Amino acid sequence: MKPTKMFVFTRQIMENLVSKPVTEEYPFKQSNYTERMRGHIEIDIEQCISCTLCAQNCPPGAIQVDRQKGTWSIDRFDCVQCGNCINVCPKKCLHMKKGYTMPDTQKNTEIYVRPVKKQQFPQAKEDCVYCGLCAKKCPKQAINVDRTQKLWQLDKNACVGCTLCMKTCPKHCIEMIEE
Repeated sequence: MKPTKMFVFTRQIMENLVSKPVTEEYPFKQSNYTERMRGHIEIDIEQCISCTLCAQNCPPGAIQVDRQKGTWSIDRFDCVQCGNCINVCPKKCLHMKKGYTMPDTQKNTEIYVRPVKKQQFPQAKEDCVYCGLCAKKCPKQAINVDRTQKLWQLDKNACVGCTLCMKTCPKHCIEMIEE
């Protein structure tokens, strides 16, 4: 090693010994987050209808939804905080929270369990004009409209109760009923 390079290196060592560290003491000292920070995904599980749209639109596949068990889970290590899940959620129960997740030594999955509540299904009233807009807007293709026979059918196993059909009906002839 040349003597000039050694002196540069020694000078840097001496500066580092007397200066304050550049890094922060996270997680022991809370950080100041910038305005543009994405943060991490949070869910209001009580509002979730398990429509699986968030999981279908998650590029790395970090979100899993089990409709039968009523669970919503996220693998924080795989999540890239892109916000696709937030944009497609019909109930707006997902949001971005500023801050980092707590560091961990193992890769784990956070599981949220939805509270059990009565299922609501859409039902068309008599003044339906069978336009088919509700069927086109349904994310699960649970509605079938036949204009020639004036028939409106719902597949209750596929319906997630997202109310998008009700919101798009131009005649406001769809209502949600409990079963």
